[in-house]
Amino acid sequence: MPEKAREPFKTALAIVISYGIALAMDWGNPYWAAFAVAFVSLSTAGQSFNKAAMRMFGTLVGIVAALSLIALFPQQRWLFILAVSVYVGVCTYLMTGPKKQYFWNVSGFVCVLLCMSAGPDPVNAFDTAVLRAQETGLGILVYSLVTSLLWPVSSRKDFFAVAGQLASGQRQFCQTGLKPGQDSDPGQAQALKGQLLQAQTKFQKLLDAAESDTQEVWEMRRYWRLYQEQTSKLTSVIGSSVQSLAELEASKTPHLATRLDSFLAELDNRFAGIGSMISGQAPGRQPEEIDMALDAAGLRALSQFQRAAVVVFHDRLKQLDQLTRTLFETTRNANGFGEAEAVPARTALPTLQWPDPDRMLAVIRVMLTLWLAFLAWIYVDSIPGGTSMVTMACVYGMIMASIPMVTLRTVFKPLMAGVVFGSLMYMLVLPHLSGFLSLGTLLFVTTFSLCYFLSDPKQALAKTFALAMFVSIASIDNQQVYSFMVVATNVLMFPVLFSMLAVTAYFPVNLRQEKSFLRLLNRYFRSSGGLLSDMHRDARHAETRFERMRKVFHVREVSSIPTKLAGWAKFLDIKVLPGTDVKHVQALLPRLQDLAGRTKELVEVRRSMSNQRLLNALSDEAMDWRRNLQQAFERLGSAPAEIGQEDYRTRLDELTRRLEARIREILDRSTGEQISREDGKDFYRLLGAYRGVSESLVGYTAAASAIDWGPWHEERF
Repeated sequence: MPEKAREPFKTALAIVISYGIALAMDWGNPYWAAFAVAFVSLSTAGQSFNKAAMRMFGTLVGIVAALSLIALFPQQRWLFILAVSVYVGVCTYLMTGPKKQYFWNVSGFVCVLLCMSAGPDPVNAFDTAVLRAQETGLGILVYSLVTSLLWPVSSRKDFFAVAGQLASGQRQFCQTGLKPGQDSDPGQAQALKGQLLQAQTKFQKLLDAAESDTQEVWEMRRYWRLYQEQTSKLTSVIGSSVQSLAELEASKTPHLATRLDSFLAELDNRFAGIGSMISGQAPGRQPEEIDMALDAAGLRALSQFQRAAVVVFHDRLKQLDQLTRTLFETTRNANGFGEAEAVPARTALPTLQWPDPDRMLAVIRVMLTLWLAFLAWIYVDSIPGGTSMVTMACVYGMIMASIPMVTLRTVFKPLMAGVVFGSLMYMLVLPHLSGFLSLGTLLFVTTFSLCYFLSDPKQALAKTFALAMFVSIASIDNQQVYSFMVVATNVLMFPVLFSMLAVTAYFPVNLRQEKSFLRLLNRYFRSSGGLLSDMHRDARHAETRFERMRKVFHVREVSSIPTKLAGWAKFLDIKVLPGTDVKHVQALLPRLQDLAGRTKELVEVRRSMSNQRLLNALSDEAMDWRRNLQQAFERLGSAPAEIGQEDYRTRLDELTRRLEARIREILDRSTGEQISREDGKDFYRLLGAYRGVSESLVGYTAAASAIDWGPWHEERF
């Protein structure tokens, strides 16, 4: 059988078997088992098993939550509705986080489904909950057996292929960007970094799947998780090193690393060894020590800011040395070529953090949609769908909360196409069937056809909605009843439901793509300014809990917002934004990532300095620079290109001259007893960090000036 037809065949067969068992056992709502099969069917066994586990455990947690709420509020209608909406809000917040999104999604809508299905008699709730668990477990069990016995596809091959791509991509990134004297293309470096980030995202998904279907990955999962973290950090450090070298060459400053060629050759050998171990071969050689000494005489001949740039570049090379050595050891342990060592404990996050604004907005949107549906169900007589509409409000509210950049129109069209398809099958085909043989044939042919002809990832929504609406509207049971009201209810219910979703798309926040993009930019620069505002404190100052939470929040904002902006940029409607080109928007994103990294580096370097006398001597000039940066961040947040690149360049060049003169004066007056060698290095790191933020800011303004931001601020409905 062709490979393209295998997964549709397995899905169709599992749905037919699930229906057959459920009908033979005379279970109600057998389509719940079909839903479980349809939604856990993925390209590899590991991905399917992982999603199946999330669906099963999410269902069980949702059942416990629903029964608990029904028991706590048997007669208090408004408290019951409030408690249900709060629980769904908590699930939504956790669903939009980095882990177990599907688990929390299922837990939220299953709770609402059971609460609504119980009806006026709460006694029905337990029977419905047991039935839901049975049906979900049946669908998962049947599909797991089918996919394990018929053409099982393991995630192992794809997992190790992507792991190897990460190693080879980082190797190429170093070769392309860290060789001085060659004409490097900044666009090529950014493209390589973008490919690495995509590979890291894919690796994370495949790691979850490989842990389920590949024994060797499961046994070494701790090392592979560590490998994931280390490759992510290494990509960031390589990018920073490439940027530092580019800035040195642009200012015609020698890098002064005496053994750079030997160091790059050693890095190349380490990446080659990592790639060999991932492919199952022992490494040819072990990492060697490389002494990365600076040319002291050459360093003394440079200006203060040139020295700072050289010291920063040298520090980044040391980071590369340490990270590649650690990654080599982790890869060796993960692939069984070394003795297993204890995995370092994860760095604990603060016990209490400020909530993420975007996730809180998703919570508000889902809870508002749910309350609109509750109120419509209570106060509007004979509203289409009734309790089903409330359940669907939760389902689609959580879907739209997870993909806020997608317009309602994009979801509504394939959904209504699925409703039409399911309605036609319900009215024209199902009444002519007389036994399970004919029913099973119809189920198999329909499921196979939908999964086969809509197998392209771009058609995923159409396939999901067509299959879901067919199964839902058909409502196959042993005592099958046909009524036109079933069709009419579904045709009328979804426009009402999407009207509620449309309200939450504009209230309390306008979720148009360009407005959300501008709002995220504003938050990004606000948080960047917030990080700088704390730099005036004495390094010995003990942070309060509030200050730590505030700092963690701002660091999280500047780190995560460029990635969020990349998601929104893909869905921008350029037709209503004259003067905007997609490539100009895309060029903005790496600038923001670089500025975020430089800002965080500046804050950390300033915090690590202990020579307060040296800092006090420089306080006036540093404060002036910091104040100018904060003002620039504030203005860029409200108007992304209000000031041109040349204005920023002129202002920062003037600050640079003043600061360099002051530094020279301080260092010339300092004696060996007053300033140690390590303090001097810290001082140069601080200057390099200031310079890096300034250069990144100038680069951002250059990219932002290519976009006409006027249409972005216009109001449209």
